[in-house]
Amino acid sequence: MPVLPDHDGGAVRLTGVVTVEEAEPLAAWLRANPGGAVDLSACGHLHTAALQALLAARPPLAAPPPADGFLGRWVLPWLSHDPLPVPGGTS
Repeated sequence: MPVLPDHDGGAVRLTGVVTVEEAEPLAAWLRANPGGAVDLSACGHLHTAALQALLAARPPLAAPPPADGFLGRWVLPWLSHDPLPVPGGTS
């Protein structure tokens, strides 16, 4: 199963391909474990439904996805707690 919670509820590890079928269990885990961390280091693909669950919860990341892949380059900035730059805005 691509969504693997640890035994104490402190983190969940997403591995391989996280499909739409895992989105609701992931969202339920995030609701039941506020502040629980997410490990994306072994995640190769994240369905947009699972991404929406992560964006809604904004959990801390125990481990980010690999920086050289799509998730690391394009998705990780949306999951970080740092504000995203506003196009045309001032720094």
